[in-house]
Amino acid sequence: MEIVEFKDDLYKISDLEYSLDKGKFTIRWKWPKDIDIVYILKVNNLDDFSMEHIPKDSLKLYTKEEYREFNGYTETIKEIKQYKFIVFPARETEEDILLLKQQDGENEIILSTGIPNIYYSIKEIKGIKSFFSKEKTVQIIIYSDVELKNDVLCYVKKRGSYPLNKSDGVLFNFVDNIYPGENVMPEIIINKDEYIKVFINDVERYGNIYNLKQK
Repeated sequence: MEIVEFKDDLYKISDLEYSLDKGKFTIRWKWPKDIDIVYILKVNNLDDFSMEHIPKDSLKLYTKEEYREFNGYTETIKEIKQYKFIVFPARETEEDILLLKQQDGENEIILSTGIPNIYYSIKEIKGIKSFFSKEKTVQIIIYSDVELKNDVLCYVKKRGSYPLNKSDGVLFNFVDNIYPGENVMPEIIINKDEYIKVFINDVERYGNIYNLKQK
């Protein structure tokens, strides 16, 4: 089995989408005209993996006939989790099976088997000197149903009022991943007239995957 790049759009997978229904999810896509088999790679979205070293036991053969029979590719939902699926169009030769690597990413999709809740609160830490100081110390506390990569959330600081969105102020990324349960972030020193809110960093990628609320 070998992964090879190709530039011919005749072989590309497109229109990848998924749906959830009654304890299962279904992935659908548009098949290339001359492709009858694909190999489906499923990995935890939080895991890093190399396209050059994909374990063969992580790939699943799926035929166009199976796709038609089940109206897509289906799996039973066992837990709330996020996966990345890559559907490789494949060609069989006498010597090997070729997995065709797309450069446009249209054969990839991030799938969430549920919508995890993320709650956050911002607590001001008051000390003896805080009344006379021009600065204040705040701490962000995040409670998450699932583990999150450090690029999923960000916090924004704004002078005079709370930021309305992630572009409405100075944006800061979190350094560490966020784990299931309560996550107490390091203390932040800001001016007394500055305010902080937490936002989803990449709305197009993560906006429909997580439910972010402020306590």
